[in-house]
Amino acid sequence: GILLNITASAPGRSFPTWKVTFSTAQPLGDVLRGWANTRLGVDLTEQVPEKAQALASDGSALPLTESVGSLREKLRMRQGAYTLDVLWPAEALPAVKSARGRTAPGPPARSKLRKLHPSARYCYVDRRVMGWGSSSTHKAKIAAGTYADTRGHYPEAELALAMRTPPAFDEDVELEDRQLAALDDANAVLFHARLRGPKHEVLNWEATCKRCERNIRERKPDKKASQLPYPVFIPSCGRAEKAHLNWRASHVFGPQETTPLGLRPVVCLVIEPEEEEDYRAAWPLSLMLILPEGHRGPGYARWVVQRLCTSSCIVGHEASDGSQRRLQRIWIVDDTLTMFYRLALMEKFVSCGRLRRPKRMKHRVANGLMFQEALLAVQRHHFIGRAAVAGFLRDDGTAVCKRNDWKLDELALYKVVLLDLRELWRLNVEYTPQLQMYEDICLNHDVLSKGGRTLKCQCYGFRAVHAKKGGCLQQRNGRERSGQTRLKDLVKKSEFAKMNKDRQKVVKELLQWVRDKELLFRKRTEEPKKNAPTPPSPERTADNEADEQEVAVGDMTPGTPVEVDDSEASASEAEDLEMFADESSPPVLWPR
Repeated sequence: GILLNITASAPGRSFPTWKVTFSTAQPLGDVLRGWANTRLGVDLTEQVPEKAQALASDGSALPLTESVGSLREKLRMRQGAYTLDVLWPAEALPAVKSARGRTAPGPPARSKLRKLHPSARYCYVDRRVMGWGSSSTHKAKIAAGTYADTRGHYPEAELALAMRTPPAFDEDVELEDRQLAALDDANAVLFHARLRGPKHEVLNWEATCKRCERNIRERKPDKKASQLPYPVFIPSCGRAEKAHLNWRASHVFGPQETTPLGLRPVVCLVIEPEEEEDYRAAWPLSLMLILPEGHRGPGYARWVVQRLCTSSCIVGHEASDGSQRRLQRIWIVDDTLTMFYRLALMEKFVSCGRLRRPKRMKHRVANGLMFQEALLAVQRHHFIGRAAVAGFLRDDGTAVCKRNDWKLDELALYKVVLLDLRELWRLNVEYTPQLQMYEDICLNHDVLSKGGRTLKCQCYGFRAVHAKKGGCLQQRNGRERSGQTRLKDLVKKSEFAKMNKDRQKVVKELLQWVRDKELLFRKRTEEPKKNAPTPPSPERTADNEADEQEVAVGDMTPGTPVEVDDSEASASEAEDLEMFADESSPPVLWPR
């Protein structure tokens, strides 16, 4: 017999792992029928649905007529059993019985969206009114002296300055170009993009691509994944002087000059063609990917990166041998990150509050190359081989209260995401190039809707700043001040009409999610105004005419636009930043 560890997923559903022994001569189709009978209650005589798939370790579909014993070489061995991944189609799922015994549909696709709060910078919502990212005990903790030993001792301004300062160099930089052609499934050219940077950076990128392509072709795991971060791509726009792009800083990856080519982390800036000269003057040592077109928005920049890394080739250069350049996984990171912290359990914490849940369970630890440590922690996780998207917890002040170190199938992954390009290709999921906002949330929502999995790391958290220039400023300021997000705020109407029905559905669900939050905000701002007593009308003078120019949040009408900061950017209103170093490590001193 053969011991199988069967993990299955379906759109909107997840199932516990089924560990079972089958005869080696049993067809794979019988294994799927047995799983469906055990987990779904389907009769054993029923045929396996046409769209049901059993996947090998490399993500390819296995023939259901083959015997289980003949497929051993294609399955991954883990914990003494062969792991078999099953994808079950949504239309073959049995109806869910409700508590009243009536047949009810499965969970809606937007169920996870409803639990997520959109950024207040991109919609007409005031986070203070909604209570997002706030702490009810922050002022009391300060008064009690809880943060006396740490408050203000570790300013992040020094970290931000270190990441804004380009690394020093003594000699002239020799630049090289590579013209890249993105390929579709039929190897037809989709578009061209240009890679430009110092010679050693370009050669390091080529060596990394060749190593990854060799591992994919030979179906071997990447042994360097536990020691070397996957390639990092950083889209940036309008922030040549202010963007956090120095990944050689002492708390990021550190200097890499002595590391052999092919073993250095690849860090590539993604910039628009109109800004190439500005970014090259500010960051002469950086590897840069110049987009084919400018002014297309963040969704387009990420889509270009995904397509190029999924399949591309070099054209018009002596190094162009016609071979494909494929990467298995990549990081896409915002240009505003400041720091990563490890969240370690406190030795003692007091349970308090509603349901006796602990308010604070962890403290922040920072020493050494924290960016590299955090990225490698995700790459080493045992579930990473099945996660289409992975990411981190955004430390908005409440990260120290999280119970779980890791969570599955989470939607809130943004700013720092690890993409499994082969898994996304299998799911037929990619960034929406026409989308102007919420591009990461849209991608994650599409992954979960199609039965993919996500992984969220909560034992590390990142901090980021919000610049007043660059990035999505054009998209935020281009909205009409109507008090409600419109379809044209997310996608141009002409572009929306060209989308297929599935893509249009995802964008509509995203729009409805934002509108639901805005409607709730308007209801909450109208309630205090209705309940407040009507004050007597004062005489109109020049003084109170000037006062009327300022509208308080509680007095806003539904049509009044709200200009607020991001709900996750206000650490001062949530919990003050605390950092602790390990006893065995030296004190944390950031470069000035």
